[in-house]
Amino acid sequence: MANAQQKNMLIGYIKDSSNNKPLPYASIINLYTNKINISNKSAFFSIPIKENQLISFASIGYNYDTLRITEKILAQDTLIILLSPLTHKLIDVTVYASKKYNAYQLDSMERRKDFFQLMSEHTQPVFSSANQGPGIGLNLDHFYNREKKKRNAIGLFEQMENEQYINYRFNPDEVSKYATFTSDSLLIFIQQYRPSFNWLRKHNSEDEILYYINDKLKIFFGRKENNK
Repeated sequence: MANAQQKNMLIGYIKDSSNNKPLPYASIINLYTNKINISNKSAFFSIPIKENQLISFASIGYNYDTLRITEKILAQDTLIILLSPLTHKLIDVTVYASKKYNAYQLDSMERRKDFFQLMSEHTQPVFSSANQGPGIGLNLDHFYNREKKKRNAIGLFEQMENEQYINYRFNPDEVSKYATFTSDSLLIFIQQYRPSFNWLRKHNSEDEILYYINDKLKIFFGRKENNK
C-alpha cells in the first residue's frame, strides 16, 4: 500500500489485442486533468495519475479503452493495454467510400454504431457526409445504467472522439512529410505542438495544417539550434 500511495505515474505499453503488436503514437489521456501523452515508437507510455482518475487510450483504427485508477492498478509496475482493431464490413466500406467519407469518419461511425447499440434508448443521430467533426465513442464498461452516468459517458466519449480527430489530422506520418526526425524528436514535436480540436475544426483544409506544421517546425528546430 505504501508503494501504491507513493506512485504517481502510470507506465506501460499499448498493443493490438488481435496480434499483440505494439501501437506507437497512441494517445493516452487523463480525463480528469486533460493531460495528454503519446506512446513512443516501441508503444511505451507514461502519464501522471492519482487514484480514482480515469485514463483513456486511443489509436487510429482501434476502439477506445478506459482505465479507472485503483489501488490495485497503482501497485503494478508496468501495464499492458490491449486495444481491439475496428473491423468495417465490406459492404459498409463500399457504400461509405462512394460518399467520400474519410478514414476518421469510417472509424467514428463504427464506434458510434456500437455505442448506441449499448444505449438502445438513445436515438442514433444521422451522420451527415458534410460532418467532419467527432462521432461518439464505444465503451460503457465503466459506467452503470443510471441516466446521469449515461450522460457522463456520452460526454467522455465525445471528448475521446475529439482526441481521435486530432490523431487523424496531426499524425506522425503527416508530420514526417515535412521534416526529418529521430523517433525521439518526432514524439517530442507531436506532444509539444499538438493542436486543439477547436483549432482543427476551424482550419479544416490540408493547406492550413501544412502551414501550421511548417510554422511549428521553424520554432522547434530553431530552439534546438539555439540549445547547442
